[in-house]
Amino acid sequence: MDLSAIVMSSLWAALFAAALGVIYTAPVRYLVATFVCGFVARCVRDVGIGWGLSQNWATLVAAFAVVVIAAVLIRGRRVSPVVLICGVLPLGASSAMFNLIFALMQVSSSKGEALIAASVALSANAGKVFTTSLAIAGGLGPAMAIVRLFRREEDGSS
Repeated sequence: MDLSAIVMSSLWAALFAAALGVIYTAPVRYLVATFVCGFVARCVRDVGIGWGLSQNWATLVAAFAVVVIAAVLIRGRRVSPVVLICGVLPLGASSAMFNLIFALMQVSSSKGEALIAASVALSANAGKVFTTSLAIAGGLGPAMAIVRLFRREEDGSS
């Protein structure tokens, strides 16, 4: 596990998350939280993979961490959805999605052995996109429920 490579890729992910925050018109007061969430997401995922977790489990843990970090950084009743979305987007299967689109274009125009290879690439990339998206959702959902539970206890409401 190369710690300097993890930090560098986490910094790039954080810049990407903050840029997405600007593009998606996040309020200025949330841009630092978006940057930190992007950094934490990529760092936790890469460290998890370095410790032997599969990419999907590491992605699930990283998405969970994004929600917890966002809740800690944003003091208020609610965490802005744009922070969560921009924080987890660096975890997405973007390269698999582009490969999926490319394989789909190849399937429509190939014959013979090339068609078989393109079909295998199409199904493999579709699986990667699906499982990565499911891992992100699997991390976000429980974390949001736990944060909501703790915030209710702080408010004194039941």
